[in-house]
Amino acid sequence: MKLGSVLGLVLGAAIVTTAVADAHAADLKVHGSGTVNKGILLPNQTAIEGEIGYTLAIVANGSGAGLKDLASGKADVAVISAPLAVEAALTNAKAPGSLDITGMEEHEIGSKTINFIINPKNPVGSLSDAQLKDIFTGKVTNWSEVGGPSQPIIVAVETPGNGTRAVVTSVFLGGADYSGGAKEFRALTQVAQIVGQAPNAIGYGNSSSITDAIKVVDGVDVKQPLAVVTKGAPTGDHQKLIDAAKKFSGS
Repeated sequence: MKLGSVLGLVLGAAIVTTAVADAHAADLKVHGSGTVNKGILLPNQTAIEGEIGYTLAIVANGSGAGLKDLASGKADVAVISAPLAVEAALTNAKAPGSLDITGMEEHEIGSKTINFIINPKNPVGSLSDAQLKDIFTGKVTNWSEVGGPSQPIIVAVETPGNGTRAVVTSVFLGGADYSGGAKEFRALTQVAQIVGQAPNAIGYGNSSSITDAIKVVDGVDVKQPLAVVTKGAPTGDHQKLIDAAKKFSGS
């Protein structure tokens, strides 16, 4: 074989190899749930990337926003902390037709437990399901009505589009609206912060947000499913992420 032909084959092989390497090294854009991103992916990002063989571009912008980004092509996968159908229904209830999940597939990677939280200075130790539902929907507005001090109740929740709020709304409250006076915060960690600062506040959280600065209400909790969502069947790289996320979620 002539030298020129040999060089051509070598260069061609090098170009193909480089193209494959560059494609494999490209970021996978992961948008959505703060519970999944901040609680699982970001703390373990280096280990996960080493395991799956490519880098992650992570945006923790909420389950609903992550799904919208997946639908529009801004994200390669979405991560959610509420069932896909529930998140879609609540998102479209707020803005009809804003989210189309046709063809999307959810792949469960684990779950967390949602607890209801109050300030440590609040003497109330436990509340029933019915009492909590009445508090969050505004039927009970003073702690004295449930065995606490005579103080108005501050209800702290996330803004719509967040997975933990979606689970509490759909599973625990049965789709009922929150109290009109509920204070809304963009992130679950902010809900925990306000509860830790205000003696008469109540909210909800999971292991991603609950700290020693708050007190968990005994006796009532809600299971929160976590998932990776793909557009159509997962590719090989998608599946690697799903398997790694499941591993690092402890499931």
